[in-house]
Amino acid sequence: MKHLSYLLLAGVSAIGITGSAYAADYNQAPEFAKMVEAGALPAVAERLGEEPLIMEPVDEVGKYGGLHTAGMVGGNDRNMLLKFTGYEPLFAWDRQWTGKIIPNIAKSYTASNDATTYTFELRAGMKWSDGNEFTAEDIAFFINDVVSNKKLYPSIPSWLLVDGKLPEVTVNSPTSVTFKFSKPYGLFMKSVAGVFGTQLNMLSKNYCAQFLPKYNPKAEEIAAAAGATDWADHMINMCGVEIENIQRWRNAERPTLEAFLIVEPYVAGASQVTFHRNPYYWKVDPAGNQLPYLDGAAFTINADKQTALLAAIAGKTTFQQRHIATTANKPVLFDAKESGGIELVPRRVLTTADAAISINLTHEDPVKRAIFSNKDFRIALSHAIDRQAIIDTIYLGQAEAKQVSPTTDSAFGNKRLSTQYIEYDVDTANKMLDAVGLDKKDSNGMRLTAEGKPLVLNLMTVAALGSQADVSELVVQYWQAVGVDARLQTVDRTRFYEVKNNNDHDAVVWPGGGDGIEGYLDPRYLMPFSTESNYAVSWGKYYQGLDGGEEPPQAIKDQWALYEQLKSTADEDLQAKLWQQILEIAADQFYAIGVSSSPPGYAIKSKNLGNVEVNSPVSWLYPNPGPINSAQWYLKN
Repeated sequence: MKHLSYLLLAGVSAIGITGSAYAADYNQAPEFAKMVEAGALPAVAERLGEEPLIMEPVDEVGKYGGLHTAGMVGGNDRNMLLKFTGYEPLFAWDRQWTGKIIPNIAKSYTASNDATTYTFELRAGMKWSDGNEFTAEDIAFFINDVVSNKKLYPSIPSWLLVDGKLPEVTVNSPTSVTFKFSKPYGLFMKSVAGVFGTQLNMLSKNYCAQFLPKYNPKAEEIAAAAGATDWADHMINMCGVEIENIQRWRNAERPTLEAFLIVEPYVAGASQVTFHRNPYYWKVDPAGNQLPYLDGAAFTINADKQTALLAAIAGKTTFQQRHIATTANKPVLFDAKESGGIELVPRRVLTTADAAISINLTHEDPVKRAIFSNKDFRIALSHAIDRQAIIDTIYLGQAEAKQVSPTTDSAFGNKRLSTQYIEYDVDTANKMLDAVGLDKKDSNGMRLTAEGKPLVLNLMTVAALGSQADVSELVVQYWQAVGVDARLQTVDRTRFYEVKNNNDHDAVVWPGGGDGIEGYLDPRYLMPFSTESNYAVSWGKYYQGLDGGEEPPQAIKDQWALYEQLKSTADEDLQAKLWQQILEIAADQFYAIGVSSSPPGYAIKSKNLGNVEVNSPVSWLYPNPGPINSAQWYLKN
């Protein structure tokens, strides 16, 4: 196995020098210095612990003060907060996402030669935001008491399972913890560095155990007094046990290891969400200044993305990509560089497709299921789309026609999957639709099913997604032109997930994920993997062991078997071979329809904001700006 151990090394973005060498020279925000002097807060060296992480800034040592400002959209924009301050795993991705992982909460790890056992060494004296020590017990608590509890986790996240089993977690000491899997797990460390890896160290046992009956016999009484359904409902409300639980951002008392503490929570009716720097944050710069530099953050909650755009143009935003950094908005944001005091910062968007169109192969309606699951029907719909026209109209020519697939010229790509059925060919589309039994039409030229009934295909999208919603409007028109009565449904994000997760959709549009190394960890569009596999939610549920799952055809089972082999081996060459076999089956099945690659990405930032990484990657498993560490951002003036 490569990289059997990892110790902190100088020359990477995290510099490993124990804190004791700098203890006499630590600096802190002026407000904390005043609190220490008043006896309201322990000394900075005590708060940092014995071995803080020394973080090399992107450009230079910053200075204290100021707020990060940005605009959220709607009442369920929780992941904007996650990306700003919620990424603190044991080991993290490097800033350019080369595939290398670097120390973060853990200072080192060792792994057995057979990739079954992993031991993490933690930082002595690290503390939660409430001043209590973070120890190996907190990690064991998550595995043994939280994720293994069916009321808190009806389905255990697949990245934690090998052969359907959780690892055995052993606390060796307050600063040492061992994970032992029943079989080899070669992808474990990459999973730890991914966005879901933050689950391992997200919960303080000292705080969250009070809500579990195992530790508190009065847990049910406390839950009832709080108006919760039961103890599990109350614990989720108070601790936000999963990284995407919106409750994570609603309880200001919940201890955290993150750089910023929530002050004004993300609750119903709120007009903004605010944060303040964490006095116990465990990172410093090379000069010994405790991070973060910024005093905090203020996120305005907007009804629509246009309001967020106007705020950026007016110079009220320090940094933002989400909602506003689209190809269509680029000219107006460029023109606002002087008046708004902003800059456009290039970013690398790593997606399998900018807009992935998923036709529901597990539809509850047997007539629609038979039509949608016919591969030739999906091929016909693909040929009916004029991709170049969409690229020219929506992306101003800055994209390439392709299917939902990893980048073709990368080690993770597959040319057949990427380029098949992308030709705009209306004659072929019509002939194929006739051949699958949709040759009869009504008086308006719309196709009828074999039973003589209208075939209506509702394409659902989320308006706040920007270019995906714009693409959907044009796709509907192209499908109508070949006689498929496609109708656009624009909903908010909450409604989208409610309909889709209940398998009540005909088709949906969502950004394509899973490019590069992310494909190994979250191959949602390349095989039915989870409820995010929008073309086959029921098969995804079956794979995850969720209620409502449906056993899939053999080809999908073959992919699953190959993926389990890929997960288990630490041999990178074998992983690559297994991956290509998975992609070949994906090409045979043609699960989802792509339109194009993503256009060149960018974010906007205030000219006054320092230490912002240029051309950094953007992906769900690389939740930018989390991995580039917003704690070292600072305002120059």
